[in-house]
Amino acid sequence: MRREWENGSVTEAIEVTTSKDFKQEHPELFDRTLVGKSISDIHFCKANHYKDITSGSFVLPTKEDPTNQKIVFAFCIAENTLYFIDDQNKIELLLSDMQKEVEYQLTTPMVFLLDFMQFLIADDVYYLQRYEERLSELEEQLKHGIAKNLDQSIMGMRKDLNVLGMYYEQLSDMGQTLENVVLQQRDALANNLLSLYVTRVNQLYSMVQTIKDYASQLSNLAQNILSAKQNNITTFLTGVTTIFLPLTLVTGWFGMNFKYLPLIYTRQGFIGTCIFCVLCLALEIYIFSKKNLF
Repeated sequence: MRREWENGSVTEAIEVTTSKDFKQEHPELFDRTLVGKSISDIHFCKANHYKDITSGSFVLPTKEDPTNQKIVFAFCIAENTLYFIDDQNKIELLLSDMQKEVEYQLTTPMVFLLDFMQFLIADDVYYLQRYEERLSELEEQLKHGIAKNLDQSIMGMRKDLNVLGMYYEQLSDMGQTLENVVLQQRDALANNLLSLYVTRVNQLYSMVQTIKDYASQLSNLAQNILSAKQNNITTFLTGVTTIFLPLTLVTGWFGMNFKYLPLIYTRQGFIGTCIFCVLCLALEIYIFSKKNLF
C-alpha cells in the first residue's frame, strides 16, 4: 500500500511494505533500519536518526494478552517517505482504524508518524483503568472473605503491568530521540505533537506505577489477613490446650498405678476432684475472657 500527497512542490508519501520487499527495493535503507536483521529479531521500541534518515521499531503489547502477544513492526523516514515494514499484516488494519477514528492532516511524514503514535496510545488510559477496577473488585471480595485465587490474579496483572511499564518507558525514550529530529527540522506542528505525546506517555507510565503499587498493597493486605486468621487459630488452640492442662494433670495424677493414693477409693475424693476441675475451668475461662484471649 502506498499513498502520496503534494506538500508544496514536494511529493511525500506513506508506504506499507514487508521486510522482504523493503530489502529488495531499498537495501541501504533496510540495513540502516533493521541492521540486517528481520522483524522477528525486534524486541523493544526504539528510534534512531542518522543524517537524513529516521528509523525505529515498535513492539506493541496487545490488549488481550500484553505479556505473550505483541505487534511488531519497523518504520523508516527517508526520501520524503514514511515506510512501515510489517510482516504481520497489522499496519494496514491500524491505519484503517486510525482513518475512521482520528482526524489528521497529511503534511509531512514525521507529522503523520506522530499522529499515528498518538493513535496507538489514545485508549490506553481506559485500558489501564480496567486493571484498577479489577483490583477494586478483588479488594471488595477480600473484605467479604470471598476472594478466590487472589494471588494468581494479582500475579498475572503485575506481569502485564510490568510489560506495559517497560513499553511506556521505551516510548518515552523514543520521544526524546525524535525530539532532536523535530528540533533540527524546525517543524512547529511536529514539535507540538511530540510534546503532547511525551506528556501522555509519561502520564501512562505514572498510572502503571500507581496501579502496580495498588496491586502490591492488595497482595500485602491479603497476606496480613491470612496471617491474622492463622494467628487466631493458633491462639484458640493454645487457649483450649491451656484450659484442659489442669484436667490433664488431674487425670494423670489419679491415673497413677499406686494402691495407697489419697482419696482414690473414697466417694468424697471423686466429688472433690470434679468440683476442683470445674473451679479450674471456670477460673481459666474468666481470666481468658478478662484478657480478651477468646
